[in-house]
Formats: sequence, structure tokens, C-alpha cells
Amino acid sequence: MSKLTKQDKIHIFEEWTLEDKRGTYLSKKYGVNIANINYLVSLIKMHGLSILDKPYAHYSKEFKEQAIKGVLSN
Repeated sequence: MSKLTKQDKIHIFEEWTLEDKRGTYLSKKYGVNIANINYLVSLIKMHGLSILDKPYAHYSKEFKEQAIKGVLSN
């Protein structure tokens, strides 16, 4: 899957809601899996466009191991 810019994601959502374009068309146009299109639209409907402002979080292996151990010990 190609990385979509924030503007691409906004265009996808606008085309879905305002122009009544659907997954198959948008999937071909943007080169993205139809499931990812549906997921993106659902996220924006649920949380609004502000969801696109949240950066990707990278967690280290050590952090993940500590989180798992914490969950398993409680």
C-alpha cells in the first residue's frame, strides 16, 4: 500500500461522503486496498478529521515487553 498524505485521506473522505464514491472506485484511484478505505472512512466518521493529526507512535521492543509483562502480572 502506498502511503497516503493527510490531504489524500481528506479527499477520500470527502469523495465518500459528498460525492457518494465508494470503496472500489476509491481503491483503484488511490491504489489502496478497499478494506483500508473502509477503515479510514469509519475512523473519520467516529473521531472526526482530527484523527488525522495524531502522529504514528513507535514503541521499542523493551517497552512492548514491559507492557506485556505488566498485563500478565495483574
